[in-house]
Amino acid sequence: MTDNALLKIAKELNKIYQEKKKALPYSLNIICELHDDENAHSRILRGLLQFNSKGKYPILQSFVRQVNELADCEADITIKNPKLSVEEQTTGRRRIDLLIKESKSYAIIIENKIWNAPDQEKQIEDYVNYVKELGIPKRKIYVIYLTYNGQKEISECSLTPKVQEILGYSKRNDGRFICMNFENDILPWLDNLMGTIVTQNESLLYSALVQYVDYLKTLFDKREEDIKIENELEEIFMEKLKTKSIEELLQIRGDVDKLQEIVKSASNNRIKELCEKKICKVIEKRGYKVKSFNFLYDNFLLEIEIPRWSKCWWAMEIEKGKLYSGIWCDVTKKVEKKHITSLKEVYDNITDKGYIGWDWFGDYELNDEFWINLESHSTKFVNSIVNELERVIEATKGMKL
Repeated sequence: MTDNALLKIAKELNKIYQEKKKALPYSLNIICELHDDENAHSRILRGLLQFNSKGKYPILQSFVRQVNELADCEADITIKNPKLSVEEQTTGRRRIDLLIKESKSYAIIIENKIWNAPDQEKQIEDYVNYVKELGIPKRKIYVIYLTYNGQKEISECSLTPKVQEILGYSKRNDGRFICMNFENDILPWLDNLMGTIVTQNESLLYSALVQYVDYLKTLFDKREEDIKIENELEEIFMEKLKTKSIEELLQIRGDVDKLQEIVKSASNNRIKELCEKKICKVIEKRGYKVKSFNFLYDNFLLEIEIPRWSKCWWAMEIEKGKLYSGIWCDVTKKVEKKHITSLKEVYDNITDKGYIGWDWFGDYELNDEFWINLESHSTKFVNSIVNELERVIEATKGMKL
């Protein structure tokens, strides 16, 4: 099959796809609109797991059963009066994403990596040491490493040999270190949970489950409507192809893969050229120095030096396709606590390292529409960056950054 024929079929299928998507019933998911982060997912899970009915915790019990199915050991957990917390601060000033514990009985530490955040040095070891100090026996400490789809593996810098020994972790047995993921574990578990009597008798709980399951299905392209459309498009494709030969299908697959590589490379090169010319050069003409940048279709990094700052610089990046900006601190240097506290007047989100202050940058999302608009109307976007720089510089006067 020629490249022209492939392109023609691709355009026809995309047109059909767009028409079928438009014909779907109106869909509104509150979680999507609130721009969730890792903490949001931890809070949602806590809200579900802490459901109490007549002194019992049926959803938490169900979750423990799920953990038992995946663990290399039996989770010896008796649920009586659990305490669930999100972002609980340890003695080492680290925060546990989600902690489920009962005094001197058991502790379940959940490290939420849905958006593949990097592991930190001795992170799991610090968490385990913290719950040990609370009087939890070592053999009753469980760690759940919760990822997007199971592809991310924990690094040894976080799961140190010392904590491996405590959790009974080895090359042959993961012990009380349990790997779970949202796509293959959390989503199916919650989907099944919606059919239970417990959730159906609780209208608001059931509503929350419906929204969250719908959100996760959308995230992983598992909504029934989307699967149906894909199946229909496959049938149309096979009809147009006029063959069922595996050899020809594999040849076409190879041709499409190669074409995708070429198109991806061409679009990324055009985006890089566009951003260098219409963002970096224009910003430097406005009197700012660009420290570094990296622009791709699905990536955006722009770092700008601020003249009187010696430890920090202003930066813009993406998370889950959305732009955010803030003050990045050099990892080898430290900003005084009083100045970090003062950043609450500048940014909504404050931390003690990395982005010591940050916030979402408008409603910009990295998609086709963003890049098309940038090519045609770059001045508006650059002006918004310069306005933000001026605001931050003015608001941080007197701070040693």
